[in-house]
Amino acid sequence: MLTVSVMKKLILLPLFLLALPVLALPSNELLFKLNSSIVKVNVATKNGGHGVGSGVVVAKDHIVTNCHVVANAAGVHVTKYGQSFSPYALIADWANDLCILKFKFLELKPVMLGSNRDLDYEQEVFGKSYGGNTIKPHTVFGKVKGIHQLDKNKVIQSSAWFAMGASGGGLFNYNGDLIGITTFKSAGRSAFYYSMPVEIIKEMLATGKELSVTTQPELPFWDAPDEKQPFFMQVVGPLKQENWEKVQAISSEWRLTQPNSLEAHSHHALSLFKLGNIAQSEEEFKVVVQKNAHFAEGFYYLYEIAKIKQEEEDVIKYKTIVLSLDENLINH
Repeated sequence: MLTVSVMKKLILLPLFLLALPVLALPSNELLFKLNSSIVKVNVATKNGGHGVGSGVVVAKDHIVTNCHVVANAAGVHVTKYGQSFSPYALIADWANDLCILKFKFLELKPVMLGSNRDLDYEQEVFGKSYGGNTIKPHTVFGKVKGIHQLDKNKVIQSSAWFAMGASGGGLFNYNGDLIGITTFKSAGRSAFYYSMPVEIIKEMLATGKELSVTTQPELPFWDAPDEKQPFFMQVVGPLKQENWEKVQAISSEWRLTQPNSLEAHSHHALSLFKLGNIAQSEEEFKVVVQKNAHFAEGFYYLYEIAKIKQEEEDVIKYKTIVLSLDENLINH
């Protein structure tokens, strides 16, 4: 039987839910319209092979893809509506794995370039690409699950999964604005999916230097040795291996280097929880959710901690919040 205090909390909880944005799925008209701006990137390799990636029209006669799609290619062309177009030059940001191919007389409509200034956790997004070498662009829906600071940019981690061939595809908000380019994922099952932000594309369009399509490439940051990768990548392997001591060591250094990173604090809190330090873990997760009320994983572990402590009111409170943000966390 529920106590009076629990019933009062249940009455108040809908007020929290009303504060959360509930967005309708993008219209079929919008999704279909965007298809015209997503292209297939075809690459002839130097050993006679063939590779496929995706691209997004971001300005007149300009298509962005990932540099690793076109790196070391013997030839590159994009196809759309049965037509083939060959670039004459590129603008490259090798480190961030974004290359803009330049064309002449490319009659394809550019997408709207969005902004990640107000990007938030659990924001609904969708990806469009030729992942799996499909005949037409396909759409995958998801949510923002991580916002990782990399220098002055935000690398977007989302649950909008992608497969081989999706490199260079677009990540969009529900207004249909491009916010990122689907770029790389972690290895194995239950992969983490990362997109490079649209802000880099804007800067490249404004100030990028034109290069030959056959310019010698450089390795992107995500292909560096483990110890030189950003912390949000270093932690993935230990997370999947459930090596919580290693997660704790990485997240401790991460917190010192990037004290404002919610990801650093949440991973540290998670390691504490898994290593049995419940009290300190609870304290850390409370700090995280106080800084961002949409950080679903933080609320989820506060829910798990409340169950361990048998705190009935908090179990109900945190479960309700988690279900409002990402019901899959409870039902997984």
